[in-house]
Amino acid sequence: MSLYIRVRNKLFPKSEVVKRYKYALKQNPEIRVLLAGLMQSTNLGDGVISDCVEYLIRKVSEENKIKKVKVNTRDIRKDKSSAKLAAVRNSDLVIIPGGGMIKYQVENLPVALERVMSRAEHYGIPVMFNAVGVEGYDIEDEGCRLLLDMLSRYCVKKITSRDYADFLNENYLKGDIKATRVADPAVWAAEAYDITKDADSQIVGLGIARAGLFEDYGTSCSKEELLELWSGIIRILDKNNIKWKLFTNGFRKDEDFLRELAEYIGRADELEEISVPTPVTPRELAEGISQFKGIIACRMHANIIAYSMGIPCVGLVWNDKLRFFGESIGCSKQFVERDKFSPKYVTDVFFEAMEKGFDEDILEREKKSAYESIAGLFVPYAKGIIDCRRRDLTNIKLVCYGAPNLESDKLNREFFENCVDYFVSDDDSLVGTQCLSRPVYSTQVLRKKLFGRRPFVIISETIDYTPAAKTLMTMGYKERFDFTNMHSYKRYVFKKGDVFTDISAPKNQ
Repeated sequence: MSLYIRVRNKLFPKSEVVKRYKYALKQNPEIRVLLAGLMQSTNLGDGVISDCVEYLIRKVSEENKIKKVKVNTRDIRKDKSSAKLAAVRNSDLVIIPGGGMIKYQVENLPVALERVMSRAEHYGIPVMFNAVGVEGYDIEDEGCRLLLDMLSRYCVKKITSRDYADFLNENYLKGDIKATRVADPAVWAAEAYDITKDADSQIVGLGIARAGLFEDYGTSCSKEELLELWSGIIRILDKNNIKWKLFTNGFRKDEDFLRELAEYIGRADELEEISVPTPVTPRELAEGISQFKGIIACRMHANIIAYSMGIPCVGLVWNDKLRFFGESIGCSKQFVERDKFSPKYVTDVFFEAMEKGFDEDILEREKKSAYESIAGLFVPYAKGIIDCRRRDLTNIKLVCYGAPNLESDKLNREFFENCVDYFVSDDDSLVGTQCLSRPVYSTQVLRKKLFGRRPFVIISETIDYTPAAKTLMTMGYKERFDFTNMHSYKRYVFKKGDVFTDISAPKNQ
């Protein structure tokens, strides 16, 4: 608080200005967060990531007394329409919740990410890449180059990685922002779903993934070899009178291979007895895994969910990310490499893991890093935006950077004619003209202070936010406090044309 404000509040406690100031400080404007990931994937591990990040956002909000937080989700592959993607510009923060996002060889994720990132950059919406997985780098590949461009954009404010942070820094991150290694957010699955393991369970879960998964990621392992591996594991479990059930993460091709395996071992007619019903939601996946005393699984998030509940797990490595997860939790041996794929070796490792249990201190460390990944960006950002939106802008000149879309049916002409004092533009053909009865000046006019107070600048949606923001910052303007985009401005508590311009409002609260 400046000396001027402190003196003013002390000397004139009943003035309308001071009343409005005190009323503004009591407001708790809503913070809108958009999670943009793969939450509609039938491989429900991605949905678990999203759910855990939402849980962490709400947890850190409650612990830091951030009262109004609205979390929306968009699937970057499924939500392609302009109407769905409007959620980007209507958000205060976009978080890529995690998963194997920095990859280009399969799934065409760079193109899907670009739909979100291009809008975030245009509208000036901050983006955080949280606990993302990194898979490869080849500057000759178009998808890789697109990722490289996206990660260097102005809208990207923080990046954390669940695995190869150093590789990410060396190859993809050329600017000031550098990635740090954090745990996958799914280590919070037990808390996010409020689920605990069945301590009395005597059933081992066998997590099946599709045939071809290994070979798609460069590991030679045919369908026949996988069928023989799983059937051999089952034979050893049966020999030791250990109950087991097959399960998947919900992916259709995984389910297809599960049925092939049931037929291969001659138990297709017992499918309901030897397998868990296909999960439809991420919560159902977590609930299914909680019924096991231990698991052997291909999918990484089956292992992470089990780990979050203290259930011993053994993973079959088809991708570096499983190997890295095993190393990070101090259980490298439990993540079995392809050259050791034999039923005896895998089950021996499993029996050893069941006896060993797991290190609770490491789990707490991993959970802490996942928590801090979200809190480190979200808390200061949310508190900063709350402070900004508590400002009374009623008597501050309002300027629009760039002309609005005059052809839009939704254009609020009254707002621009009654509330905006003037326009500024970098377009020489517009400077010196009028727009909606208001003069258009060059941006240089903003270098002059009016009565010692800067005008508040809103950046029009018809121009790219980033170059305008950089120009304003060279003039000493502070982002969000002195300028913002149009949609963010509309969410300010006090502004020209708002109902709060009536000083009687505080008396009615």
